[in-house]
Amino acid sequence: MSKSLEEVIIDLVELFRPHIESLNSVLDIGTGSSIPIHVFAEIFPQIRFMTIDVTDARQRKKLPFVIYDGISIPFDDLEFEGSVLNETLHHCEEPELVLLEARRVAKSVFVIEHFPSPDASFSELYETEIYALLNFGMNFPLYNPYTEDSLLNLFEKSRLKVLDRIEIPYYGKREIKKYFYKLE
Repeated sequence: MSKSLEEVIIDLVELFRPHIESLNSVLDIGTGSSIPIHVFAEIFPQIRFMTIDVTDARQRKKLPFVIYDGISIPFDDLEFEGSVLNETLHHCEEPELVLLEARRVAKSVFVIEHFPSPDASFSELYETEIYALLNFGMNFPLYNPYTEDSLLNLFEKSRLKVLDRIEIPYYGKREIKKYFYKLE
């Protein structure tokens, strides 16, 4: 029996707990289905969570939500303690600008991204990404996957320093690896 997305997220909470539990406020940038951040909000009710995206594809709608233009985040400097970009950067037209804005509005930036396995073809990766999104009722045709090197170059170009990196167990069938980064 395969696990639901919620069950997987609950299993992964312990990986992220040391980075999350001390925060008072978190902005989820590119919230998508909004399921992951809602699970975290249930587990960490003491944290104020806010969600934003370029369209409203949320399947959970308990947390505050704002539609934005995909670049300029409509919040004040350092309004949040943490910004989260969970599988978001590879869908951004201007990922460097999004990272700069994520850092502007928060002290720490948390990024979760996946990388293709060395033997995976781009066309296969693209097809499985689009299929995965459609399963959640989302249609985001822009998809520019990173290698770990290209993502680290993006962080460096955005003047963000990697403070921690954690490999995230992946339970799906796609040929990818997932990682969590804490940046400042």
